[in-house]
Amino acid sequence: MDAVAAARSRAFVEQAHCRTHAASVLDDARLLISELVSNAVRHGSPPITTEIECRGSAGLHVRVSDAAPGAPVVRDADDDAVSGRGMRLVDLLSSAWGVEPGQAGKAVWFQLGPAGSC
Repeated sequence: MDAVAAARSRAFVEQAHCRTHAASVLDDARLLISELVSNAVRHGSPPITTEIECRGSAGLHVRVSDAAPGAPVVRDADDDAVSGRGMRLVDLLSSAWGVEPGQAGKAVWFQLGPAGSC
């Protein structure tokens, strides 16, 4: 389930990304949406939704929502750990990210600025 959801999220980015920022952020967007969707599947609750929005010169905005209230945490994973690096990647690669609590869960989002802006 986790691998299928992550693969679908990467395909969604490829189809829905804005053409303005395609070349400069597509690889990072695929990686980071995959991490957020994997977290939502593992730690969240359905329904899980994804949104992608071009914000012009600000870059690409990606949002993953689920019905669980708990916010993700940036952790320091040991070298031999097999998981726990997803939010660290989001923190390092995005120009900004955050969590928005909702009535039924939360949304975790990240923004990828145009090349050279991060």
